[in-house]
Amino acid sequence: MFLIKGLLFIVLFFLINLGNKIFSQNSGELIGSNRSTFSQNYKLPGNSSDKFEGLTHKEIEKQEHQKSKEQEKAKKEILKSHILKQDKPTRKRMKQTLKKSKKLHAKKPLVTHRKVVKQRKIILDQRKLNKVDY
Repeated sequence: MFLIKGLLFIVLFFLINLGNKIFSQNSGELIGSNRSTFSQNYKLPGNSSDKFEGLTHKEIEKQEHQKSKEQEKAKKEILKSHILKQDKPTRKRMKQTLKKSKKLHAKKPLVTHRKVVKQRKIILDQRKLNKVDY
């Protein structure tokens, strides 16, 4: 008899605890399948009613792109005015070094393959002529 009363008490205790979990008094809402889908997805930007002030991501990127273009234009103008202040041989030398630096920056060979082949041919032809002369 005592064992049956103990088991009944334990079963009732679990049922009461389970009932409290389903109908939560603290949170003031039902827990489980009765929730609306909106409340589950309230953090999604489409469901929020908050308005953000300021520029959008696209507008910020546009401004950054525009600033970089303006900086490049300013650099070109400064370089142009600097080059115009030099005399002719200096301008020529500056132009050549600029071409070399651009090629090096692009990781291209300073001397083209055609020029190398042409020079080799010239050198080999000279050797042949020199051998014939002896």
